[in-house]
Order: sequence, then C-alpha cells, then structure tokens
Amino acid sequence: MLFRSKKHRPEKSFLVKDLSDKSSYAESFRTLRTNLQFSAMDQELRSVCITSAVEKEGKTNTVINLAHTMAEAGSRVLMIDADLRKPGLTARFDLKKRPGLTELLSHALGAMVPKGNTRDFSLSDLLTLYSLQNRTGVLALDDTQNQVEISFFNGNVTDIFWKNRPEEKKLAATLVKNQLLTKEQAMMALGQQKKSEHRLGNILTTMGFLSTKDLKRQLSIHVFEAFKRAATMYEASFAFIKRPARAVKGNLSPDISFDKLFKEFLSDDAQTPYITGALESAILPMDQENLFLLPSGNIPPNPSEMINSKRMAFALDHLSEMFDLTIIDTPPVMPASDALVLAPKTNGVLLVIRAGHVNRKITRQAISKLESSKAAILGTLLNRVDMKKEQYYRYYRKYYAAYYGNNNPPQ
Repeated sequence: MLFRSKKHRPEKSFLVKDLSDKSSYAESFRTLRTNLQFSAMDQELRSVCITSAVEKEGKTNTVINLAHTMAEAGSRVLMIDADLRKPGLTARFDLKKRPGLTELLSHALGAMVPKGNTRDFSLSDLLTLYSLQNRTGVLALDDTQNQVEISFFNGNVTDIFWKNRPEEKKLAATLVKNQLLTKEQAMMALGQQKKSEHRLGNILTTMGFLSTKDLKRQLSIHVFEAFKRAATMYEASFAFIKRPARAVKGNLSPDISFDKLFKEFLSDDAQTPYITGALESAILPMDQENLFLLPSGNIPPNPSEMINSKRMAFALDHLSEMFDLTIIDTPPVMPASDALVLAPKTNGVLLVIRAGHVNRKITRQAISKLESSKAAILGTLLNRVDMKKEQYYRYYRKYYAAYYGNNNPPQ
C-alpha cells in the first residue's frame, strides 16, 4: 500500500510515475539508472546514498524517481529515510507518526533481553543483540542436557565455556592425556583452584606447569566444542548475567577467531527470527511492485549518534542483503555530517545539485567533504535545469521532443 495524503501529496510534475514513459524527464532517470550501473562495474551496486550540498536541491524527488525507475526494471528496491532531522521522504508519504528507522535502531535492536528461550531468540539473535549493545557479562544457556556460558566484554565474545563438560573432557584430564601435564601437577593445580577464583588455565601457567602456547591451543579446542554444543541448543532457557569486566575479560584468550566460528555454525539468516522479524516489520510496501520504504520514525534527540552507531551499520548491511538495491535519503552535507558517515558504508554516493540554487564554492566544499570521508562518489546530478534558457540543451530538447513528445515537467 502506498501511503499518501492531500496535505503531503507530491508535486506531480516532478514524479516520474505521474508522467508518460515517453517524457524526456522519465528518460533522464532511465539514463541515470544506466549510468549508475556502469559507474559501479567493478562491484555489485547494492546500496546508494543520495545527498546534496544544502536543502531544497531535489534529493528526495531523486530518491523517489530513481527508486521507481529501478523497481520498474525488476529490481527489489528499498528507500530508506535516514534524514533523522527533517525527514522529507517520510513526510512526502504522510508517515510521520509511523514507527521506522529510529524505532528499529533504538527499540528493536536495542531491546534488553535478560532472559527467555531460544525458540523466540535464537543464539544468533542473542549474539548480535549483545554485540550491538556493547554488553558485558555472561550469557548462560541450559537445555537440561548441556550448560554453556558465553562471556562478553563490551559486546565482544571473550570465552565460551561448556559448564557440565564430562570429566574425561575437562582441561586437566585432556592435558594429562596429551602428556602436557603430569597427574601430580594436575592435582596440585586443581587444589590451588579450589582456594582461589582464578581459572585453571591461569593457575597452570602461573605455576609454570604449562606454556601459554600449549594452553591456548587446548583452550581453542575446548571453545570449539563448547560452541558446537551451544549451536544445537534450539530449545534452551537463557539468562544474561551482568559481571564485572575483570570476571569476563580474561588474561588468556584462545587462538581462535570467534567471528569465523560463528559463521561456520550460524550462517543461515533463518536462524535470526527476532532480528529478521524486526527488520521486516519496519518496512512498508509501496503501491508499485518491487518498491518498499523504511520511514524515519520519530525524530530522535541524538540523530548523529544514532546514524554513527554499530546498530545503523548493522541495519544497512542486512537490509542491503534483503533487497537488490537500497537507496538512502540523507541530510545535506553542509549543515550535517550524517551523509559523510553513511556514504562510506554504501557502494557510493550521488550528489544532487539544483541549477542556480547554490554557488559553486559550496558545491566544491560538499564534494571535498565527501572525498575526505572516503566515500565513493558515483557522480553528480544537475537538477531543475531551465531548458528554455540554457543554450546547451536546446538541441537535446528539439531532438527528443520529436520522439518523446512534450510531456515534460515544467522547469
């Protein structure tokens, strides 16, 4: 459904969908579509940031028309209103009161989940949420057969511990079995552990019974086995327990990449029912096939912090996987830094310039800022050119009018 109101009805003269397919205005956006595809030939074009130097240069119209043109060609396109200061795209469709990007970032991805069941929040959901929220503590999982604890420090996993590991598979037993430790040394270290709060591994290295290298190698095997158990706990109760940093930070970390470990066992998007549902529920279908919109939501008190957050980067990354193309409407470059933050997270940025509206110095400054942000500038779009006054366009207008007719928007 396409949400519109008389109060916020767009100017028909500047929307491609309201004009004949043969109009030169519509053709200009088809040309833009082709040029964008060529400009990103070395990579797949999945996300584009649309911005301008200052206000009222036509970037929101450009977002709508480009999205319409892309969807018309068969691509599944998502428009994102990331202007959390003056959300023009949201206002255009009369959606100011609808939840959107702000609620997705602050409520859905910021949801504090202290306890529950992995039927509702999968392990992938929990790992992602606690990471995005920079949580410090321990996630305890229990399905009556296995008990696994995953430690977090500022959102990063530091250890995975199989709490009810069988005796023959515990650290001391495996070290003795592998002849890295004697039985006497194991007994002495275990006795010392009962008297302190330190982990057995730290005690073994402190007492000089085991090298750090050998310990890390064995801990990596233990972490792998523990996470393998956790990944199969589909109906486990869980609780997140806050712990001080010193209790979860750990002095010794296993020689293992947690990110690679997670990807190996948790690569399927279907394993994130909560997060996938949150993303999908925030998106609204338009009345055109293949076209969707994520409105801005309520204007937050801290738009810059929200745009520059881990949650925003995560949302953009996952939304670009859900759609063939995401087109992001951002605030102008000169009054706000939001576009400078978002553009590098996309495949490129398109700068909209309204003819005769802003001087060249400001435009150059905007381009310089985008270049400094390491954004890939796909190009610039000169908007609202007066065809009657500009000598350069007279031949173009005369040539194309013969085929396309005179159904063009007034300039």
